[in-house]
Parts: sequence; structure tokens; C-alpha cells
Amino acid sequence: MVIAAPTPTHLEKRGWVLDKLRPLFTKAVQTLECGACVAAVNGVKDVAKINKGWVSSVAKELCPSLAKFPADVCNGIVDLYGPVVIDIIMKADISGGDGKIICHAVGGICPAPAITSGTLTFPKPKPVNAAPPAHSGNQVDVLHLSDWHVDELYTPGSDAVCNRPTCCRKYTDSPTTFTRAAASWGDYNCDTPVKLTQDLLKHVPTVANVSFAIMTGDVPPHDIWHETKETVDPIEAHAYSVMASLPAKIYPTVGNHESGPASLFPTPSSGGDNSWLYASLADDWSRWLPADAVNSVKNYGAYTVSPTPGFRIISLNTNFCYSTNFYLYADTHDYDPHGEIQWLISQLQAAEDAGERVWIISHVGPSMADCLQNWSALYYQVIQRYSPHVIAEQFYGHTHRDEFALFYGPGSKNTQNAISTAWIGPSVTPFTGLNPGFRVYKVDTKSWNVFDSQTYIANLDQAASWDASGSSPNWHLEYSARKAYGAYVPIADNAPLSASWWHNVTMVFEKNDAAFQQYWTYRGKSANLQGDCAAGSTCQTELICNLRAGKSSDACTPSKINGHKKRHDEADDVEDPSGLHSLYKRADPQTWDKKLCGLSF
Repeated sequence: MVIAAPTPTHLEKRGWVLDKLRPLFTKAVQTLECGACVAAVNGVKDVAKINKGWVSSVAKELCPSLAKFPADVCNGIVDLYGPVVIDIIMKADISGGDGKIICHAVGGICPAPAITSGTLTFPKPKPVNAAPPAHSGNQVDVLHLSDWHVDELYTPGSDAVCNRPTCCRKYTDSPTTFTRAAASWGDYNCDTPVKLTQDLLKHVPTVANVSFAIMTGDVPPHDIWHETKETVDPIEAHAYSVMASLPAKIYPTVGNHESGPASLFPTPSSGGDNSWLYASLADDWSRWLPADAVNSVKNYGAYTVSPTPGFRIISLNTNFCYSTNFYLYADTHDYDPHGEIQWLISQLQAAEDAGERVWIISHVGPSMADCLQNWSALYYQVIQRYSPHVIAEQFYGHTHRDEFALFYGPGSKNTQNAISTAWIGPSVTPFTGLNPGFRVYKVDTKSWNVFDSQTYIANLDQAASWDASGSSPNWHLEYSARKAYGAYVPIADNAPLSASWWHNVTMVFEKNDAAFQQYWTYRGKSANLQGDCAAGSTCQTELICNLRAGKSSDACTPSKINGHKKRHDEADDVEDPSGLHSLYKRADPQTWDKKLCGLSF
């Protein structure tokens, strides 16, 4: 007689899954080895084939110990991201190479795969001796806002040093005695209080006669464990209504936090639907955009607009290159989701034919390590084809820092070959140890080139004294790029801050430590909380390399994430030009484990 084996109980099944996945996850997080990461992803796929719910259940159990998060954060992240991540892993060919691609792009663990996106074909060849137009000599002020990250739950007097990704809120387990109480104007560990955004907008007209503004993305806060359509929609609507107090049009772009859950933007290959987001943004932005641009936003967030004859702004949704957009791994050979690169080419060709000058604005910069390399390589070809005669400037956000990146024509990275500058705007949010800030550009009205970049900040270390005295933030000019770096690389009055000039500035950084340290200070918006980056150090070498890396495959980043072994004085954030390291430079030692749980800018 055959005796049937007993059916495993739920607890026995759960125990089997936990025993299978715990060592895989633990080894991947502790060793940060490529093979260990791929094995962990493969383990998820194996278990998900049996029961997807088991994967989520085990992830919730392991997250607090591996990621050092409270249970509510872990549960929220798993509930929001788990279903998407599991479905995408089920579609991916993990053993066939997708596992290494995922582990490199999301975790920075495996070596970068070969770039396979190929060579683009353009409608017309680049004109011989293509050159930008002459300058008019007339300049206007243009405001650059970025990474708003307003927190409507910000609570003055709450704990500013907490056990969650973002602090300055009332949590159910908040202690009664704090390390530091949050000032009403903000804190370096926290996102932006509403009153700080309102005060910033009141100050802007006192220092600039703004012709128009660009806003390079990220309105909601960093509470990704409960960012959903229902939570982000009203935050964005309110924030854009606050921005509307500025007496000038604002041309926005889509940040990774605009979506709920954050960073998840479906593609035609992946399934999923973000039409609610694009419809909502189209409505929020309709106060500034014409009808044709509003209709374009409804497709996937990109649009083009002409603020004045002869000048065009193209707003891209670069979340389709963003490494933490898990939808991208449903088809790793879909190098141009939604055909956005091809759409960009069509817009630039039309601009070339019409003799227009173009600005490209977006959130995640193609130079950043968290922009997928295949997409970035295609984009770089577009910049080479249409610069410098069509594309006047590029503008991004995302890192929260005051930075730039350079693009070059075919051949060497030298002064003669530098063709385009990516201006990476400072954040409004102080989150990650930075002073809140904004930029004002002095721009020629014919060439639409930048003649000066002026960064304004408020010294948030004085926030408690503002509260005590009943005063407001001390918004002030931190520096003028033309004046600060023109002292090292002289520039004629009638010349813009060109890519060639910026390349020469980076050459000075290599030889003149005083100049480099000045840049290092300004990069952190003079908060002086980013540690040291000494002359001759790997930190300095990698940072200067990243300034010359217009495409992500040129970024000087290590093959493995080892930031979890470092502390503040080692300036570990420069290993990742996306700025993700800086997310973890906090009073607590939690570091890259957070990225492995999906937390990102």
C-alpha cells in the first residue's frame, strides 16, 4: 500500500522559502558579488514560479534585518514594488544575461554589459561646418528650479534624526526625546517644508527679472514606502499651484518621483499603465503650456514648446533610461521605449530645418550612472549630430547637487571637441545634507547660450535661529560661475560659458587644488557636509572624470558598490554621479542596503 506524502502546511512552505531565499539575499547584500546577486534574482524567479506571494512575504521578513528599516517602511516598499519587480523578473531571462544587467543597473554590482544599442540613422547628414548663430548681446534671466520634494507632512519640532529614510515627521514610534528637533524652515535630513518653497518663490523676483523658468522634476517627497497615485496626485497639484505664484511661465519635466509608486514608468513592452499620471501632469501644466504641448504630455510626459520665435524647449521623460524603473527590464533589448529618441530626432531635425535654437530639459541626466548605458549611448549620438548649431544647452536635476557634465564630438575629450554642456541644477530640498537652492541663468536671446550661472542658497544651519528671532531664510548669491571660475580661465565679455570653456575649467581642477576645492564646496551648496575630496585622491580623479562624462558608460564609477564600508569622511557619494550615495550620508550608518530595497532619488 502506498502512503501519500502529507501536504506541507503553510508554515512549512513559508519556512522552505525562507530557508532558500535568506542565504541568497544575505550573501548578495553582504558580499556585493555579481554571481551572488544573480543567484538571488534567480532564486526569486524560482520561488515566484510556485507562488509570488511567498516572495513578498519573505522579503518583508528579511528587509528589516538586511536594510535596517522599520517594518512599516519594509512592508510598504514590498507591497508597492514587489508585484512589479516579481512580474518583471518572471519575464526576464535571468540566466541568459538579464540577471547581470539588472544587478549592474540597479545595484551597481555586476560589470557593465557591452553596449549593444547600435548606431542611429538620421534624416539628414550634419551640415558641414555647422556652427551656432552670433549672439544678440541682449540677455534675459531664466530661473532653474529642481527637486522640489515638498513634504506636506513636515512637522516642526519632530525628530530630525530618525530611523526612516526621511525624517521631520510624526511617526507612531517617534521617541519623546530627540537628537535634534526639526526647525520650521527645514533640516538637512528632511524634505522641504511648504513654507520654505513659498519663501523661495517670494525671494526670486527680488534678485532676478525672470523671463521664464524651467523645473527639472521631482515634486513629491522621498516617502516611497507609501507613494501611490492617491498620495502623489494632490501633492503635485498643490505644489504646481504654489509655483504658479511666480510671475513667469514655468516649463516642467517629469521626475522619477512624479509617479506613484516612485520611479515606475511602464513601457509598451512591460505592460502597466501610467496614463493617470500623464493626464494629471497635463492638467497641472496646462496653466503654462499651449494645447499641443498639453496633448503631447498625455502620451508619456514629453513635449515641445516654443516660448519665442526661433527658440524651442524639448522636455524629455528620461525615466525611460532610469535604472530603478524596473519596467525597463521586461525587455532589455528595447533600447528606445516609446520611441522617445526617434521623436527627439524628429523635433531636432525640424528645428534645424527651421533655423531654431533648442534647449533640452529633463530630470535624470544621460551622464549619470543610473541612466541605462544603451539609452545613454543613443542619446549621445543625437547630441553629437545636432550640436552645437541646433542644441544650445541641456538642463537636468536628480542629483540634488550643483553640477555639470560635458559632451564631446567624435575623437578626444579636449577643448576643441567639447560641444555641449549639461547643467545639473541644485535642489530646492535640503535632503541629503545640502542647503536649499536655485539657479538664475543670464541667457542671450538669439543664441540662447548661457552667459552666467548664478546659484542662490539659504544657510539651513541657521534655521533654528530664524525660528528664535522670527526671521526668514537668508537667501543670498552663493556664487557666479562666470566670476568664480573666470578667475582661473579668463573669458571675454561677449563669450558664453561654453562647453569648451568648461572643459578648460576641468583642466584647472586637475592642477589647482584651490579651484577644485571651490567647486567641491559649491557642489554641496556650501553646506560643508559632504566630507573631504583631497587633491590627488581617487575622489578627485573620479569626480573630474564624471564632469567629462556626457554618457553614463564614461562615468568613472567602481564595478562594485562598496559604499556600505565607508563613512562620511571618505566622500563616498562621488563614486556614483547620480548622487545616490549622498542619500545615505546620514547620522545613522544605513547605506547602500537602502538602494537594494529600491530607495532612490
